[in-house]
This record gives sequence, structure tokens and C-alpha cells, in this order.
Amino acid sequence: MNEQKNFIAIAVKGNGEMWGGHFGMAPFFLIYNYDAGLIEKRENPFGAGHGKHEHHDNPKLIVELLKDCKIFIAKRMGAESKKKLVKNQRINPFITKKDDPQLALCEYLKFEE
Repeated sequence: MNEQKNFIAIAVKGNGEMWGGHFGMAPFFLIYNYDAGLIEKRENPFGAGHGKHEHHDNPKLIVELLKDCKIFIAKRMGAESKKKLVKNQRINPFITKKDDPQLALCEYLKFEE
């Protein structure tokens, strides 16, 4: 993993569509680099279908899993989680209604312009 912290994590289902649940429960994360595009599809050992949901008590587990990412894109995320990510971790959460991760990424990039 690259420690430059210039990557973007997008919460997705196994089929690659946007995950509709809370960010930390996503089975996978698509990891994008601003310059190189899609880097990898990273499995979430704490996500839906894995039976390990410790991150609800310890959100730092997801932050550690995605330590190379400074942007989290999701369809849902708790309000308190968003505040903590910004304040404590300097991670920028972005909520979208898009079903396609590419469209969600484009929406985020347009929003940041």
C-alpha cells in the first residue's frame, strides 16, 4: 500500500456496484489514485458477509484498512462517523446517490473543482 494518502476509497458490493449500506459494512472498496485511476479492489474483512463487525465499536479498524486513502465515497455513512473522520482522521467523506462507482467518482471530482 502506498502511504502517500492520495487515494480514494469507494464502498462497493462484490459485483462492483455501489454498496447501499453504511460505508464500514461494504464487502469491498475500490481504491483509486487521482492520477492512475483504479488501483485495486480491496476486500473488507469487517464487511457484510464476514461475520466480523468489530468496527462498529472500533471504527479505527476501517481507517487502518484504508490508511492510504484520504477520501471515502459512500451512499450511506453515520453523521457522527463523518464528523469523527474529518476531525480526528482528516479524511473527507463524500455521500452520493449514484449506483455506479465511476459516476460517484466523477461526481466527487466535479464537486471538488
